[in-house]
Amino acid sequence: MRFFNDFLGREITIPTPPQRIVSLAPDMTEMVFRLGLGDAVVGISSFCHRPAEQLEGLPRLGSYLKIAWSRLEALKPDVVLTTLGAQRETAYRLLDAGYPVLALPVPLSIFGILENVRRLAAALGVAERGEHLNAQLAETLTRWRGALPPLRVYWEIDLGGPITAGPLTYVNDALHWLGLRNIYADLEAGYVAPDDTETRARAPEIILYEPTRTRNPERALERMKDRLGLAHVPVVLLPHDALAHYGPALIDEVMPEVVARVRAVLAQGATA
Repeated sequence: MRFFNDFLGREITIPTPPQRIVSLAPDMTEMVFRLGLGDAVVGISSFCHRPAEQLEGLPRLGSYLKIAWSRLEALKPDVVLTTLGAQRETAYRLLDAGYPVLALPVPLSIFGILENVRRLAAALGVAERGEHLNAQLAETLTRWRGALPPLRVYWEIDLGGPITAGPLTYVNDALHWLGLRNIYADLEAGYVAPDDTETRARAPEIILYEPTRTRNPERALERMKDRLGLAHVPVVLLPHDALAHYGPALIDEVMPEVVARVRAVLAQGATA
């Protein structure tokens, strides 16, 4: 298939369906498997974790910004999948090196995930599968709409330092879809390093904490709680790469899990 990639401003030609796929973006990797093309995946990035059981043994070619070029060359991919944002320059480097690249944007909302599914499915020649997957995801979204009370929520992810989400982010949208109210939804920014004093002043009623990959997430949680000084506020510990992930699993795995964990923490408070 030959098409013009609006996001990169280049014309791309890839076989459909491709026989050798390298995915350097976790969301794209998950989507490829969900679209039934997992057997064609020959390489992934070090950040790709879903679907975990099907990624075992696949060559890992680097991170978002660094690529093991000799490994990539040996794999002879039909297409290399990347995201935009931090990976935009990586995508251009791949194109300049002669690789066909399909790059999709970081979604601004949970519906942006569905749009990316549709784009990827069409580009890989499996448009009908994309529509079927999106129908399932839309059904899940309907089921969990407003599942939680409208509590003021502070979400934090550890990326070598605390980061939270502003309004034009899929994290903010997911929280609001579930019924929660992001205390930083008024920022004129996407993701920011929050000030702890400001966080306390915004008076969250519940905290969602997402640690970096670590062997001791509970210890990381205690450090975060000590730093914020909000001992009276219930805290929900989320798994690594939970709300930070923007593949389909955010909708049909992570969001239901957030509901379950928040409800459990609130129930503990009610019976304390």
